Amino acid sequence: MRFIQIRLVAQGRISGPKTSVQPVPLRAKLLLSSSILPALSFVFFGLIGVMDSHAWDMNALVAGLQRRYASVETVAGDFQQTYRAPGIDQIESGVFRMKRPGFMRWEYRQPEEKLFVADGHEAFLYVPRDRQVTIQSFSASDIHGTPLEFLLGGADIKKNFSVMPESGFRPIAEHTVLLRLIPRSGGGDYDFLVIEIDPNTFELRRIIIREHGGNTSEFVLTNVIVNTKMENKEFQFKPPRGIEVVRLKNEQ
Repeated sequence: MRFIQIRLVAQGRISGPKTSVQPVPLRAKLLLSSSILPALSFVFFGLIGVMDSHAWDMNALVAGLQRRYASVETVAGDFQQTYRAPGIDQIESGVFRMKRPGFMRWEYRQPEEKLFVADGHEAFLYVPRDRQVTIQSFSASDIHGTPLEFLLGGADIKKNFSVMPESGFRPIAEHTVLLRLIPRSGGGDYDFLVIEIDPNTFELRRIIIREHGGNTSEFVLTNVIVNTKMENKEFQFKPPRGIEVVRLKNEQ
């Protein structure tokens, strides 16, 4: 398993010295965000305002989503991440910035400050409360096959997933559509993804990752802007003096 895969983001957990199980962008591998997505208030919804994905051409929705993000070079916004497992219902939020090919910065602000940075060569997970930073090698290829690819236009949805209408989850916004994406390859880190998109603008509003064991990680994105100028130095991290540095080796 690779240190920084979206499943990190997805599962948002990190294991290591001094660190208890807690959501973060890339788990023990330092995964990204799947801790990626916006902090926003969930809207109460019922049957009113919920759009049936059966009423939409799924091929058109997928094609529109890919077109929407194909030209994206940078993306930034707010995120809210919810991780649910037996006895755990944890919500974290913050802001994120991403730049092709493999630069990321996820700043967790609530309820605890954490920082995940990927500079294209290494990934850093810094937890100020623990006075510890975890470091592992990282490259743009570590994003491949993860939900984060959608935001940077790198995922070939039709090739990599079977797409079908979603009925098990409900939208959190009005006039959006839910699709279930099941990996064609199998044997990955999750059973399926659920994405919530605006069928008019094809903007990605939410990603839900269902793990093999039944746990879920949900990312809600808000205030998203694309193709704003970002300097590479924004994705650099220098560990503060006096903190513990833990270097992890990539699993084969």
